[in-house]
Amino acid sequence: MFRVLRFSTEAKEQLAELGRSPATGGTLKQVNKALGYLQINPAYPSLNTHEFTALSTRGRKVFEAYAQNNTPGAYRIFWYYGPDERDAKTKKKNQVITVFAIIPHSA
Repeated sequence: MFRVLRFSTEAKEQLAELGRSPATGGTLKQVNKALGYLQINPAYPSLNTHEFTALSTRGRKVFEAYAQNNTPGAYRIFWYYGPDERDAKTKKKNQVITVFAIIPHSA
């Protein structure tokens, strides 16, 4: 099922920062590929999606997905489900994933 991605202000800024430098062009490409997989299937095997319990609360589970692996400072995407929204024209419910951080993994 296709999901709508929403980005926090911080995640938008982090994504834009990756696009500003030619040195991070490859990383941006990998992050965008991971976001595409996240939109189609959050359980896609290469994302290695798992709950990030340190940020989860009773009302909201937070997940971590891999944009890179086996790379020093590999980038991770932090996200949660919702809030879902209704399409104004069709009144159909759109499932939303909110991305709130795109950051390098600290070793």
